Amino acid sequence: MCKIGRTTKIRVFFQSVLVTLIVGFTGCSDDKSPTNSTPNPGHIVFVSDRDGDHEIFRMNHDGSQVTRITDNATDEYYADISKNGQSIAFTRWDGADIEIWTMKADGSNEIQLTNNAAGEDRPRWSGNGTKLCLSTDRDGNWEIYTMNPDGSSPANVTSSNSYDDDPHFSPDGNKIVFETDYDGDWEIYVVNTDGSGLINLTNNDAHDEDPNWSPDGTKIAFYSDRDGDSEIFGMNSDGTGVVQLTHNDSYDVDPYWSPDSKYIAFTSHRDNNAEVYVMKADGTSQQNITNNPAEDELPSWGP
Repeated sequence: MCKIGRTTKIRVFFQSVLVTLIVGFTGCSDDKSPTNSTPNPGHIVFVSDRDGDHEIFRMNHDGSQVTRITDNATDEYYADISKNGQSIAFTRWDGADIEIWTMKADGSNEIQLTNNAAGEDRPRWSGNGTKLCLSTDRDGNWEIYTMNPDGSSPANVTSSNSYDDDPHFSPDGNKIVFETDYDGDWEIYVVNTDGSGLINLTNNDAHDEDPNWSPDGTKIAFYSDRDGDSEIFGMNSDGTGVVQLTHNDSYDVDPYWSPDSKYIAFTSHRDNNAEVYVMKADGTSQQNITNNPAEDELPSWGP
């Protein structure tokens, strides 16, 4: 369920989304696995339809010990594991409505945080776990909001006629990076959590989307079609130093940093279906860690 090199933003919750692991930024790739030497490997949660509908799964950083943690007739997407590894926020789509939920990392204690006629999508935890950011159309168009982890105190961060989507907190929780069509095409912007200080970080004619801030605060990974198809790129957190990390004829999207900022997980369609890959931050050592006929996508990396 995601956007794949699109020219218009279409929310179709049964599409597959790609996950991309990036971290440093120099651009080449090979097939050597980075995972055995990862200092702080952690766990990856992802979305898969391997059981017939879209559920949330959890696995080790190397793809081993895959465990399904949701099991119901609805579709779950955009799972984000908290930085302490204890909670997961996610989107649930019942065919008519999309809302934000949370649960413990083992899938227990599900709690619905939003409940209205609007669309609520793409929840992401702040570094200290005291806030969630999300995108919602409760004001008539898609805007970036924050709220407490229990769903209380929702606050509008962006307010425009554009489509603002896919927010991620900076590690210190003071800023949010997101994608928007404010300038007529998809660009990556950063804004203070009070809505001030809006800055365009990419500013080109390509579609730049799916930004993810590295835990050490120095880099932002994203995908762009500036080379003709969707590839993973990295840049400094101020928008300088852009480097292409993946190079293939397929779609690589949805990058997510490892907790130590040394690796990136992402979704790739290079195997003719959506798989979760990981790579080093410089784009080397790219490895398929899901590797099955199902659609595996939208990774989130936690401790």
